[in-house]
Amino acid sequence: MDDSPEDGPLFDPRITSYNWLAGVLGGVVTFVAGYLVMAATILMPDGPPEGLSLRELLAEIGRVFYNAHQVTLDLRPASDNVEIEDAPNTVNWSDVGPDSVITINTELLDPNQTIVWNADVEQMIPYEQVGLYVFDFSQYQEPVQHAQEKPELLYRLVPVIVLIAAGATLAYLTLSDSDSIHEAVLPAVAFSGGYTAVAVLGTFFVGQELAGGAVVLSPNLGQTIVFALMYSLLCGLLGSYAISAWRDRNGPIANH
Repeated sequence: MDDSPEDGPLFDPRITSYNWLAGVLGGVVTFVAGYLVMAATILMPDGPPEGLSLRELLAEIGRVFYNAHQVTLDLRPASDNVEIEDAPNTVNWSDVGPDSVITINTELLDPNQTIVWNADVEQMIPYEQVGLYVFDFSQYQEPVQHAQEKPELLYRLVPVIVLIAAGATLAYLTLSDSDSIHEAVLPAVAFSGGYTAVAVLGTFFVGQELAGGAVVLSPNLGQTIVFALMYSLLCGLLGSYAISAWRDRNGPIANH
């Protein structure tokens, strides 16, 4: 007779029995819900600004939503012909300024050459025969910091509050009263996976062309992965543990 112990399951039954699909879908829904709450925060009470198409408005809301997660909006060349340089020789520094950031199309050495530097927003200044499109990069890359209508903290709190509430809701729906408080980590992990995946996908839909299409403003992909994962995991854990602790204190928990 073989007295060797039977092999146990590869994963803890508490892990394999959890509804991971519901958790991931919860993260997807939460990202959309957070976007909608941010839209309401931006648009209320005055409504959308004039002159923006629906697509431009939705993309602008998205960029603010990403920036509220601490994600910086990057300027990247729209084509291989456009390069970002700190000090091109084709610009008179006395006209531009020592702290300028230059985007210059190095192959268009004609009147259509596009240059973008850090100065007043959307001024058009001549330099010999070259057209200079001028933008204040900081206002585009950190829209939350430059928000004037409402406090910066209000925008920062939107993803935090939504994620905590969603983590608590998911834990309430997917964990039973008999589950240990330590199992509260399961909804947060599943939830963060769905949230981060949609956040990465969304970066491809919220870009904005600047300088006549020479550069594109979009969320930094690496920061999106890091901060979306960090925000959703930590806030989801906070909400999930809050529900589990409340159940542990106020409701009967069966002993296993």
